[in-house]
Amino acid sequence: MKINEILEDISIATIVLTRLPINNIFSINQNIEIHRGQWAYPLVGASIGFFLFLLICIFEGIGINRQISVLISLSAGIFLTGALHEDGVADFFDSLAGKDHTTRQKILKDSRLGTYGVTALMIVLLLKFLLVLELDSRLALACGLIACSSLGRFSILLLVNYCDLSKQAGLTKHLKKVNDKTIFLCGVFCMLWIIPIGLPAILITIIFGYAFLYLFMKFIIPFNRGLSGDILGLCVVLIEIFSLIIISASLN
Repeated sequence: MKINEILEDISIATIVLTRLPINNIFSINQNIEIHRGQWAYPLVGASIGFFLFLLICIFEGIGINRQISVLISLSAGIFLTGALHEDGVADFFDSLAGKDHTTRQKILKDSRLGTYGVTALMIVLLLKFLLVLELDSRLALACGLIACSSLGRFSILLLVNYCDLSKQAGLTKHLKKVNDKTIFLCGVFCMLWIIPIGLPAILITIIFGYAFLYLFMKFIIPFNRGLSGDILGLCVVLIEIFSLIIISASLN
């Protein structure tokens, strides 16, 4: 793969996962093949985590306390991604109010938020805030934010590879399965950020991470009758929280 193709793939992944106006900065074809940038999802995720880490360090450096620094930085991360994954969390939990599949699909397509969705968002955002606060040292903070963000995006590759798409899938239908080599290399890339935390954290993340994804594929995706963008967003957020719990517990 040539350098310009690699950069274009990363740019495509950035367009899909963030709201950065990459297509206005670089001359990228408007008819892009979304699946081309899939291998770079963990890389873009790691970049988002590193950006949040830098923001926290900058705010603390000018005298703002840790709690406010973390809150502002996490909020900036939500704006950076356009609340892409958080929207999936809200939509999924709102859909639980539906009595059958047809009703749930109507709720998923509704742009309005319900009580279930708002409550779920409050819980996951509060959990993430409290877990990031547990990362006391700069090294732990950097590893935690980068690892959770890259692992969350890595879960997209796994779900797309091993699950069937929902008939109501939107942009998700443009994603394609990647080869095993790509899965392996992306997984190793994500694990690199947990190495400073220790070997037990790596083993626990791998074992329980795959167990979580298996249960997710076994129950959540069949409940939705296939993989959709909302389900991918839900998984990304849950994996982020799951990995932060493991890193925080390992440090303590």
